[in-house]
Amino acid sequence: MLNIETIRLELERPREWCELLDENEGDETVLPTKEKMRELIIEELVEVICPSGNVQHQRKILIDLINRERKASTALGHGIAVPHVRTIHARDLTMGFARTSHPVDWDSPDGEPVDLFFIMVSPPYDDRIYTKIWSKLAEVLSFEDTRQRLRDASDPGEVLRILKDI
Repeated sequence: MLNIETIRLELERPREWCELLDENEGDETVLPTKEKMRELIIEELVEVICPSGNVQHQRKILIDLINRERKASTALGHGIAVPHVRTIHARDLTMGFARTSHPVDWDSPDGEPVDLFFIMVSPPYDDRIYTKIWSKLAEVLSFEDTRQRLRDASDPGEVLRILKDI
């Protein structure tokens, strides 16, 4: 499911956009649209889970996740988004985690930008485990202390220790 190989402590794209803004003296017209930013982050999140070996078709999982995100934002609030999808292109339930020091607008219900990302893909026939993991993840992330510890974690092993109950 979630392991050291599927954890990234700093997403590259939000950092690149911040640098682009700095180079262009804050001119936001140089940035991709909000929707395109989300798609590019989802693309990077798919790259995060590829080392798991459970991604059969990287491009098709990306398309499935983007289509899911277009239906409704996967932001939960408190700076968290969980792009997720059940798809025939996943061999097994797989999770990834990434964060950014440059929060991104994700149409969160509380209006807060997102800096903590979980990605979850699963085969469509694995409802029981998918639902169990989803509810446990939501429970663990409901605590401010847990969210702060994830923001402060210095290595992937620490992220795993924080999330050990999932």
